[in-house]
Amino acid sequence: MVIIGKRVLDSRLKALYDKGAKVYSFSKANTIHDCLYCAYLTYILHNKGTPNCYSIMGTKVHDTLQALMENKATEKDLLPALQSELDDIDMLNITFPKDRHGNDSIKDKWVADMTDFCKTFKKPKGKFQTEQLVLLPLSNNRYLQGYIDLIQFHNDKEISIYDWKTSSQFTNKNVKEHGRQLVLYAMAKEYEGYKIHNVGWIMLKYITVKYNGKARINSKKETLQTKVIERSQIISVLYDVIYNKLLNAGYDKIEAEYYLQQASQAKSIEILPNNIKNQFSIKPYIRYYELTDEIKQEAMDYMNQQADLFESLDNKEENWKHRDFTKQLKSGKEINDTFFCNNLCNFKSSCKYIKAFNDLNNIADLDDSQLF
Repeated sequence: MVIIGKRVLDSRLKALYDKGAKVYSFSKANTIHDCLYCAYLTYILHNKGTPNCYSIMGTKVHDTLQALMENKATEKDLLPALQSELDDIDMLNITFPKDRHGNDSIKDKWVADMTDFCKTFKKPKGKFQTEQLVLLPLSNNRYLQGYIDLIQFHNDKEISIYDWKTSSQFTNKNVKEHGRQLVLYAMAKEYEGYKIHNVGWIMLKYITVKYNGKARINSKKETLQTKVIERSQIISVLYDVIYNKLLNAGYDKIEAEYYLQQASQAKSIEILPNNIKNQFSIKPYIRYYELTDEIKQEAMDYMNQQADLFESLDNKEENWKHRDFTKQLKSGKEINDTFFCNNLCNFKSSCKYIKAFNDLNNIADLDDSQLF
């Protein structure tokens, strides 16, 4: 039996390797696209580098959710797993990025969001599969391989495909680059004969909140409102709504302010009286992504373009160019664009190019302005 990491080498994948097929993962394509030098270190020299805090924590959450969906763990295992991994990365001195003031607000928000998720997540009902290998022909003797986080079966041949995400929301500008993976996995299941009901990301840091309220301050009529809210921000976003509901339920202003103060500190609606919190419906947020022929073709083209580029280069290091460290704005102004290299790249501590750039530009204190 051949093992890759924690996975058994599937016989279908082994057959492709045995016949000399070129097999690409989506993450490999992204690495080629984002930084050829990183691709050289990873896939030519086979260096692993040091994973960043987000990839480590994301992997731990994914693994625990997989165990939960496979009945090898329960909801009660989520929070201890999160806390244990946070302790481990602290011990290993693997840190979250600092904010622009040098504080830990980025870490604090992420931990607060994910703690709320771990405390409130309920295993969905129905038929599911996790970590399913998919293979998709890309071109002659070239294939995509990947593992789907979660498949929901609506019947024997109709499915939904989901990806657990511990990251922040995608912007409209970058949603397509994130959506390609879902699209390719859906195409792979279609190739197997399945009908795709929908695809989407389960955004673990966020919730969908529904409640009866006024759409505008001046509105007299209450209607059903739906908001997508970052978990740790629920009280600040709904402060006025909750305050009015407390007053309408007969609580005086001092009581209302007390409850809101407690809820703000806990960053949770659970601290509120039952007759108030029961007026809010809170569910995990699933962001769906469309599947069209045009989007499918774009995803296929992207994979083949990155594979073509990778296969066109020899093993000489100088041919593998590093990521650009500057970005030109529409205004024509040029700014440093090094947040990824200095914080998220697995080779941030060993890449000679980013070290030289930092030394030249005297970059010492990094902030989050390029990420958020």
